[in-house]
Amino acid sequence: MATKIRILLILLLSIGLLLRVNFTQRSTLLLSGYTTALLPKNLAGHSGEELPLQPFEVAALAPEGGQIVQRSYGNGDTILWLTAVQSRDEWRVQHPPQLCYTSQGWILEEQARSTIRDPRASSFHVQRMIASKDGYRRLVYYFYTDGHYWTASYFRRVMYAFLDRAIYAQARTWMLIQISTPLSDPDAETRVASACIELVNQAPK
Repeated sequence: MATKIRILLILLLSIGLLLRVNFTQRSTLLLSGYTTALLPKNLAGHSGEELPLQPFEVAALAPEGGQIVQRSYGNGDTILWLTAVQSRDEWRVQHPPQLCYTSQGWILEEQARSTIRDPRASSFHVQRMIASKDGYRRLVYYFYTDGHYWTASYFRRVMYAFLDRAIYAQARTWMLIQISTPLSDPDAETRVASACIELVNQAPK
């Protein structure tokens, strides 16, 4: 797994170097992709409550011009947490959430790509994780979108942005969206999957 990640990073850096001259010599059309303004005020029948950011979160994003939104929907064992990281030009602010979880002492019990199927829309992929810390377990789904592409792959997210700039000379605002809930009852999986479907269905078409 580590070797595969290294190869992907080397490939991304190589592509970036090859395209750098092209990027600096062309004017780029800035498009409004998926932004914090499009995040749902209500989710799973609950109004969202804004959560304060930790100092380290602000410090990590500020130098790169990123934005982060954290909200909770509901309470108790069925609470849903939404974390969204917005970026236009700097893809590094949207690193996979695994890095943040492990750096804060969480243990990642499971990690895999999962497919969510909605009878009213086409299926889409998310990354699914189970994280635990001090006997507490959390179910996490996350994905990336610019409002045009929806992907569970960090590599694809970066490649889509590279290709948009290289071929079409345009850049969209991207968002890393993470939805999580306590893994304390058998409905946790359904709850998070339904919230993801609801969020995607609310996105402008």
